[in-house]
Amino acid sequence: MVDKNKNSSASAARGASSGKDKNPQAEKSGTGEAVSDTGPIDNRKSDRSSFEAQGSGGVAILNGEIEILCDRRLPHFDNGLVKAYAARPKGDEGREPFFALICENHLVPRSRNGPAFASIINANLVRLVASGALYWPLTGGRQYCFIYENTLGMPIMRSLDQQGLGWRQDHVMKAVVKPMIKVLIDLRNADIVHGNICPTRMFDGGDNTYEQILLGECLSAPPSCFQPVMFEPIERALCDPIARGRGTFEDDLYSLGVSLAVILRRKDPLQEKSEEEIIREKIEQGSYAALTGKERFTGAALEILRGLLYDDREQRWTLDEILVWMDGQHMSPKQSARRRKALRPVFFNGERYDRQALLAMDINKNQSEAIQLIENGNMEQWIRRSIEDTNIHGRYEQALETAQEFGRGPGYWDRLLTRVAIALDPEAPIRYKGLKVHPEGLPYALAEALALKKDIQSYADIINQQMVMYWLSSQSDLKVDIGTLLSRFDTCRAFLRQTGVGYGIERCLYFLCPEAHCMSDKVKKYHVRTPEELMYAFEELAKKPDRPELFIDRHIAAFLSVKDRKVIDPYMSELNATEHYRRILGNLKIMATIQKRARMEVFPALSRWICDVAAPLYDRYHDRDLREKTRNRVEKLKDSGDLTKIAAIFGDVDVAQRDFASFRAAMIEYAELREERQELESDMSDPETFGKETGKEVAALASGVLSAIIILAACFIYFTKHGLMR
Repeated sequence: MVDKNKNSSASAARGASSGKDKNPQAEKSGTGEAVSDTGPIDNRKSDRSSFEAQGSGGVAILNGEIEILCDRRLPHFDNGLVKAYAARPKGDEGREPFFALICENHLVPRSRNGPAFASIINANLVRLVASGALYWPLTGGRQYCFIYENTLGMPIMRSLDQQGLGWRQDHVMKAVVKPMIKVLIDLRNADIVHGNICPTRMFDGGDNTYEQILLGECLSAPPSCFQPVMFEPIERALCDPIARGRGTFEDDLYSLGVSLAVILRRKDPLQEKSEEEIIREKIEQGSYAALTGKERFTGAALEILRGLLYDDREQRWTLDEILVWMDGQHMSPKQSARRRKALRPVFFNGERYDRQALLAMDINKNQSEAIQLIENGNMEQWIRRSIEDTNIHGRYEQALETAQEFGRGPGYWDRLLTRVAIALDPEAPIRYKGLKVHPEGLPYALAEALALKKDIQSYADIINQQMVMYWLSSQSDLKVDIGTLLSRFDTCRAFLRQTGVGYGIERCLYFLCPEAHCMSDKVKKYHVRTPEELMYAFEELAKKPDRPELFIDRHIAAFLSVKDRKVIDPYMSELNATEHYRRILGNLKIMATIQKRARMEVFPALSRWICDVAAPLYDRYHDRDLREKTRNRVEKLKDSGDLTKIAAIFGDVDVAQRDFASFRAAMIEYAELREERQELESDMSDPETFGKETGKEVAALASGVLSAIIILAACFIYFTKHGLMR
């Protein structure tokens, strides 16, 4: 049986908040809708109330139904920087059946996986009750949160500083392997990669028997963001934690294999080693040898550890193979896989390297020496003669060729070293100027960089210089949709070529990471995730004395264009116009369109705002009476909150065209009168001749008329006489 003395401190620390009693009503629900004693608690759309402070006495309220106790921390449920708090149904002060994880605004939560995660009915997986954004008193702004049933108990391992748990093999097979495999099958059926499997995220269920281990949550931060390096496959461990990407189901199995090794072993051969040293040990020895050291396992434990800790993903056991093994079919343990060494080492930065993966890992540590190694041909010679791999040599030549497509100017060597590192170790992440990102993880890293005001030029370079395309072309076995990735990053390159509002790196963020909330400084406290939430945030901003003159900036324009192009793309020309009145009109039209399309309630603060800044809109009319008439019409709607009607007044094309036509006619008439005046002034400049020319013209005209009359009279008399005589 398990040595319970090792876990006595965890049991003693367990309080009433463990809440191990299951909710039978929730377990019976097969619709995917979480149910509590108070009824359904769904993930509703935010309304106006969620943008205001709710609760009192250190209590925050989600969806009007769940209270989160700000002073009741549950640190054993924390997920890295994401902190946990006790929660309960509103008004139910007798118990705390839930716990809440309050997400950090610079870390994009996996909110899109929420409905699928909540639909999983598995006693060994924490159950999602509700999720959404709420006002969080401790920061004075809105943050996203997840509410889970508090049935987990305490972690089976409080800290990874413990070398191992030393559990018996038969107990591990029963209490850990079987329930975790069932959980992973359910996650696979829901198309969710957990990415957070380790002993500190496995729980005892609130008792001392450890008969059924429960797995914690994975949605409150980007995939694998807080997963320790030891529990990630080598290629993912090499990434920046924020940029590991979604991962695959095989990665979850690897994490389970590492967790089993930690639970079974008594000593940690990697103790006190840094993250980089742990990765090197895995590369040099293979994951199984590096993690188990001198521990010796036999039977079922050996088989499953060998199968799950194989570094080659193609050779690693799959869920289906594990199910076959669990049914009793014998599967021979696989030998620890070590990466092939070069025949001769290459010397770089004072070290000798006989594995290309390690050289790729360190190539940016001494850029000048790396450049020399490439320029003098020693790198190519080492690849061709010592590694003897035609694929690596072909990738290396391609790296040299493609790096020159963007010229040999500034940035050439950074670009080349990135490609060379990919050529040497294609499974590793893209390494560029200190960044180590998987293409699927780049959106999460970009979101964090923009939120924390970090330098984002490197991300733009990765997209512009087609590093993702080169990385994808170097893969031999990739468990991602290559076509989709290529298409998305090509689209982002087009966005970067356009500098106007609504494009640029901001558009790339929301296009690549649809789960990201709006990162604009204007609404950073409101955690805006939809156009409707943006309107509520604008309404709150409009009430403040320091409100901005215009609301829609580059971030907001890009956010709206990705979320709902119809509400902003027709007005993009106004947002990018040089005329101030057109930018005001663009802001108004966009807000009015959102209000109309979503059939939202009134926004009186926004209607007052438009009346206060509408002077340039009145001034564009040339007719003074029209300006006054328009002003009066708008003032009547000042407190109505109906932006659609106000926008209709300013957006009346016929009125504007008639005003311009009248103004044009007036200008023509004015020009003619001015020309006539100039002619008169010119004529009057000489008094002696003034009127003579006119007099001559009048005399000539008069004599002509008189002559015509005389001639006509004579003709009349002549023909009359001759007619009578006949």
